[in-house]
Amino acid sequence: MTAREIVGELPVGGTEPLISSAVRWGDLLFLSGRAPIDTTTMKVVSTDFTEQGRNVLDQIMASLAEAGSGPEHVLRVQCYLLNADDFGAWNELWAEYFAAPRPVRTTIVTGFTIPGMLIEVEATAGIPG
Repeated sequence: MTAREIVGELPVGGTEPLISSAVRWGDLLFLSGRAPIDTTTMKVVSTDFTEQGRNVLDQIMASLAEAGSGPEHVLRVQCYLLNADDFGAWNELWAEYFAAPRPVRTTIVTGFTIPGMLIEVEATAGIPG
């Protein structure tokens, strides 16, 4: 029987993490949305979109590695942008972090509950082996 395995936790400003960083189910890994938040100060890391995007993607790469996966095993990515004007910069980051053949992706323009956030990204990956 396959069991749900928690892979890390995300601090969200309280004393107890309320969100699992990732959940493993068999050979699948589901990552929570990653926000450009400094976990020490709980503040947005920058006002620059590219810096926020790089921070979020670096968090995702670290979570993948922790679970024994990597960018080549990412199956699906959902990205949320505050501004449609950042779509081109998002595509540049995407091409930098994910080699062909790239995972499927959805990008949505939306609002955020944390002021200053410009991007949030979640991903689903396979775990080889």
